[in-house]
Amino acid sequence: MQTINVIGELNGLGASLISIMENNLNNPDRWKKLKKIKGSLVATERDSGVSITIFFDKGNIQLQSGTVSNPSASLKTDFDTVAAYSCGELNPIVGVLKGRIKVRGNLLKLLKMVTIVRTD
Repeated sequence: MQTINVIGELNGLGASLISIMENNLNNPDRWKKLKKIKGSLVATERDSGVSITIFFDKGNIQLQSGTVSNPSASLKTDFDTVAAYSCGELNPIVGVLKGRIKVRGNLLKLLKMVTIVRTD
């Protein structure tokens, strides 16, 4: 069973997403793709400013509250959009095109990394 290494104490955003992330690590198809990624993703909830950083190092995945400088990619959105994406109701490309998700950095890598918080 794969696990997420949590660094420090998680904020509400991290605590709400970690169970989805751990389930994805135990999905063989999803894990096959996730274990190839190397980089970091900062996700920020727009209204509260609460952020998490997910580190991917070819199978070693870590999660911490807050941001890091120079992540591979970052996204900023509201909680409703996080929830819609996480449960599979929102395609991330549609979210970006409609302005619901603001992104920076390596978009291709971001699209690979965000699959860790999606339930479908």
